[in-house]
Amino acid sequence: MKNNLKFENNECTMPKVVTIHHACVQPGAAGLEEINIDMTNAGQGPWQQSRSRFRMNKGPIEVMRKFVNLYVRILILGGTTLLTVSCANNEKKTDIVVSSGNISIRSLHFVNEDKIVDIDATNRQPSGKPDERPDQIGGQASISRFALESTVPSPLAIESSKEFDFVTELQSNAVPKLGNNVITSEKISLNANDVPLNDGIRYRLIFFKDGVTAAIYNELLRTGEAPNLRVETGAKYKWYAISTQDVHTAPNIDALGNIAGADLANRDFMFAAGEMVAQPEENYLDILFLRQMAAIEVTINTRGLFGTIKENSTISLGTGTGNSFSNVIQTGDFNVFKGSFSNLRDVPPIGASSMTIVDSRWGNAEKVAHFYTANTNVLPSNSLRVQLNALHIRLDDENTRSFAANTLVPISHRSTLKLAKGTLSKTNVRLIESGVTVSGLVWARTNLVYDAAKLYARGYVEGNSDAYRFRPDNNYAFPNLNTEYWNFGTTTPKGHDYHTVDPCKRVYPELTWRSPLENSASAEEFSRLGRNANRRTASTAVADGLRQSMIWNGSQRVNPAYPDNNLILSDYGYRDSGGVRQQRLTATFSNGGSFRYKSGTYDRASSGARILYAEINRGKIEDFSIQQVNFSQGNTIRCVRNIINN
Repeated sequence: MKNNLKFENNECTMPKVVTIHHACVQPGAAGLEEINIDMTNAGQGPWQQSRSRFRMNKGPIEVMRKFVNLYVRILILGGTTLLTVSCANNEKKTDIVVSSGNISIRSLHFVNEDKIVDIDATNRQPSGKPDERPDQIGGQASISRFALESTVPSPLAIESSKEFDFVTELQSNAVPKLGNNVITSEKISLNANDVPLNDGIRYRLIFFKDGVTAAIYNELLRTGEAPNLRVETGAKYKWYAISTQDVHTAPNIDALGNIAGADLANRDFMFAAGEMVAQPEENYLDILFLRQMAAIEVTINTRGLFGTIKENSTISLGTGTGNSFSNVIQTGDFNVFKGSFSNLRDVPPIGASSMTIVDSRWGNAEKVAHFYTANTNVLPSNSLRVQLNALHIRLDDENTRSFAANTLVPISHRSTLKLAKGTLSKTNVRLIESGVTVSGLVWARTNLVYDAAKLYARGYVEGNSDAYRFRPDNNYAFPNLNTEYWNFGTTTPKGHDYHTVDPCKRVYPELTWRSPLENSASAEEFSRLGRNANRRTASTAVADGLRQSMIWNGSQRVNPAYPDNNLILSDYGYRDSGGVRQQRLTATFSNGGSFRYKSGTYDRASSGARILYAEINRGKIEDFSIQQVNFSQGNTIRCVRNIINN
């Protein structure tokens, strides 16, 4: 039977490895016992092989064991001995035994508390009767929410900043109360699921023997791997397991048992610890990781800005406003012996390149930032803020729209948030292009266009399409005949399913926008605009020619991110039923031009669509009126905000 014994004496010059082939007790003369020890060492010279024999009086076996052990220590002091004890069948056997066992990982799980509840989301439930709610098919006349003159309001409580409008939602289990039950960090594990650690995730396993300051084992392992470790039977050990859900590595500790805070910054840090008394053969560990940080996921959605998030955008999470903004995302040094953090400090903002794409269909237009904080403070109600340190949007024309640095988006939550370790909060921030306020309405800044490539399916599905969108700017003279001139009430610009749907209501997020109405004295939105004398005409040289426009001054706050902060409607003529552009101004603006913007109203008796019509003659607006045209005439559309909440 082989056993490992370790003897240390660095001053000894004898070989480090000696094999004891056997140490046996045999009957001797005159009442003596004879002990034979055969040894072979791994060195050279006179120590290479030797045989020792000595006698002693009969005595208890334990005395003989101790004597042999002492004798061996004297012979090989300073070496590491590989001991094999055996005797011939005719010899009286006395084994020198140091028993040991293996360490095996029987289970590897982590506590996952993902049950969260809505906390004062600004997202309203759809109103109206059941048949007015979406059936996820879209484009059907029976879906009255998207009908041209439907009065169904937007389900969103839209808020505004100087840079853009926005909608926020918050879900969390970090709330003091849920119904009549108090949720605390101690109760989280009772409600959570024990989830197996994913294959490929690395974790670090560290063993300390009682009374020994240095770790006897410190290695990286994966699920299914067994540690190459034997422990001494009866000895007491403490073990620690560390993971950040990383497939490549896991943080290490220093001599004092500290994990550096930099190694834990914005990481899903999980920790497990325990102690054991080693048993012979197998010693099984059941490792259950507990998350040591509060997790907050922030989803930034820019589909309503009609562009994607560029990689140099960054975001932070905190409380306060302006110079009083305070980061709530912090890391710290974690001591595995104490199981606690120290030296807390702020974590840098998360860059868009480190964020996760939510849906491959619209890619970088919706990304998630995963924040993890060692700061377990309680956040007062309505104090949480997403700070867009830098937000740069890549538009459809590949140009970049940059918003003001450090723009704050307040997250609504009337309940306090207790960011205890292991808690999870999720906030969804949908950014929406702000409009231009003229004549009591919020108008879209540019015309409605259709991009079939962003339909993402055979047909339109609410919430899953970006086909209906606004142009990046007004700096052009000739719209695309196939994507910007709309037949009346059709699902596509050149469609023939007339007066089926209001395409403005399909701009993401749906029901945020609608077509202007011109149906009665209470909804003469185009007529009201025509009576607004705070306007001027302008001729502007653009890349594809000359643009003749009528411009109304906007009363909203000026937003430097946009090239225009006024309402600009331009002379683009119309597309006839044969697909030919008509009534465009000549290059010298001599005469004959007109602009025609389609409303969401039609005359049921004559089947005519009502439009805002104006003729432009030598740079002056003439015959400003409301007219009716055939459903098949393609006109430009300028949407207005469906509901104003602020």
